[in-house]
Amino acid sequence: MFLGAVLLGLVIGGGYVGVGCLARNLGDNGAATPVVDDTPGSPGATAANFARTWTAGDWNALFQLLSPSAQRAYPLEVFSETYERFTQELTQVSLTATVASASPGQATLAVRLATAYFGDLEYTTTLNLSETPGGWLVDWQPTAISPEMTGGSEFKSTIQRPVRGSILDRNGQPLAVTKDLRTLGLNRSLVRDQAALRTALIAFGFTEAQVDGALNSGAGPSQRVRVGPVSDEKAEEAITTLRNIPGVVLYFESQRVHPLGAAAAHAVGYTREFTAEELAQRRGTGYRVGDRTGATGLEAATDEVLAGSIGAELRVIDPSGQVKKTVLSRPYRQGADVTTTLDSATLVAAYQRLGTRSGAAVVIDPRSNAILALNSSPSFDPDAFERNDGPALAAITADSRGPLANRATTGLYSAGSTFKLVTGAAGLLYGGYKVTDRLECGATWSGVDPPRRNWEGGQGMLTIAEGLMRSCNPVFYEIALTLYNNTDGALSQTARMFGFGSPTGVKGLSEEGGLVPDAQQKKAKTGQPWYPGDEVNLGIGQGDLLITPLQLANAYSTFVARQLRTPVLVAGEKPLVRGDLPLNDEQWNLLMSGLRLVTSARGTASAAFALAGYTNFAGKSGTAEDAGAQQHVLFVAMAPASAPAAVAAVVLDDGQSGSIEAGPIARDVVLAALR
Repeated sequence: MFLGAVLLGLVIGGGYVGVGCLARNLGDNGAATPVVDDTPGSPGATAANFARTWTAGDWNALFQLLSPSAQRAYPLEVFSETYERFTQELTQVSLTATVASASPGQATLAVRLATAYFGDLEYTTTLNLSETPGGWLVDWQPTAISPEMTGGSEFKSTIQRPVRGSILDRNGQPLAVTKDLRTLGLNRSLVRDQAALRTALIAFGFTEAQVDGALNSGAGPSQRVRVGPVSDEKAEEAITTLRNIPGVVLYFESQRVHPLGAAAAHAVGYTREFTAEELAQRRGTGYRVGDRTGATGLEAATDEVLAGSIGAELRVIDPSGQVKKTVLSRPYRQGADVTTTLDSATLVAAYQRLGTRSGAAVVIDPRSNAILALNSSPSFDPDAFERNDGPALAAITADSRGPLANRATTGLYSAGSTFKLVTGAAGLLYGGYKVTDRLECGATWSGVDPPRRNWEGGQGMLTIAEGLMRSCNPVFYEIALTLYNNTDGALSQTARMFGFGSPTGVKGLSEEGGLVPDAQQKKAKTGQPWYPGDEVNLGIGQGDLLITPLQLANAYSTFVARQLRTPVLVAGEKPLVRGDLPLNDEQWNLLMSGLRLVTSARGTASAAFALAGYTNFAGKSGTAEDAGAQQHVLFVAMAPASAPAAVAAVVLDDGQSGSIEAGPIARDVVLAALR
């Protein structure tokens, strides 16, 4: 009896009137369904009929269940409008009403309401009943909808949907922006001559794929289907030549636009529609079919900032408009702009200079470690994803060159001779070499068996700087062998000081960590010891060493600053210092002089620099063998040589000479950044 009394108290307490209980989430609480007498002609039958009809949303049929006095007090038009306003203000998606109890003169309904913006709501309301010769009828008042609607009070909602913020370059130029675009679509139920319409649309400038895709869409014949955008330049022509053709519809459509297109696609990214599962997870928060979220690049990484948040407030107001109660409030936040460190002109220059060649280019300002450009080639049109352009997307995904892959951050390459800067630094730091030491650059080197040939023959005795100038393999073979004999993995440790072997930590982009091989790694992988030949291969950037173009640019920025830092892509962020490069001034100056000599008239890159009139550069070339006969080429350029303000790393997937092929691209991209 005690437990029964407690349960009865809970039921009575839980059935309090008022929409304060609307904020409760729906769920199966395991309670038994009340047993209600719904014998024809009973109060329960009338209440059940009212609940079913309300659930169906049939206001005319619902009105027929009202008593004559209620119908006179609330004519059908007023009655229907009251329900419609309630439905709209609560952003009702569905409603289920059931009879909780019924007795002569009164019934209680349990209402479960799914809304678009306020979640799932639950409350109870009361029906007053009167008996007539024909049975029980409802003495209806607005409180039958909700107990809060007493004395002329009603619900009022305010909805605010944010516009996605823009992504800007360092100078405020848009890299991604939401625009209202003039668009041409079709209502195929009105088309009279499909062949003539098709001819007119293609003559206007739409592709056959666009036109046929719209004409053959699986959408309903009366549903508007998109053909494509209409540029401002062709707007008047569209109005005069197309708008009057039966079935043609001109309208404005909000769309995400990326002004630089393929030139910034991998860094900026694109958006996509929420999946059905994601929308289900966000049910009741205002997200709807067609809403979009960041998919890749900065669009994804900064999505929370760009997207803002949907504002929704549900209030009960009295007839004078005064707020009696705030039922639910979700704060509104406009989508904010994200300013990046990227430079539009440098992005375009890198994209144009890479052209049709597969590879990547990364430009960093070593003073702040800000990324000025990050390009992967081949690239793609990000707006094809924004407009759901089926044929264009099919072509992108079918391209065997992999345009969606971001080679700049996830492409793994051998460093080739660009790694010799690291080997030279390791020799000075841990190998006992002095800045005045000279090493033999012979035609062959016999430090390990079998002997190895130098790529250009003997060059005599060279300093480490001169070894960089001529990219002399024997000089760096010898340094690597010394490090093998006299240290415990110093060369691999120095590579990690430059940032190789782990992600750079850049925020906003997915990246690979690469690999710096050493004795421990090789033992774990193969069970074999680390041989002198392994160290010698590493000394010239070959073997199992794997780097990304972003790591390469960051490594040379690390050298310039003598400090390993995370690259920065979003303006206002500070680079995280991950370690120092412990070169003293004398050692650093020697290595920098070597990089400057590379671009001098005596250096391996003379043709692209000094002999072409570009004298204020430093850099290093690289050519690395891949599987089989293929090889990729690399070049890192920086300027001005005395105080670099831009470092560009360029990697081409196929090539013969880093200096001749990658060097001019890196040079021109640096010049664009400096301008």
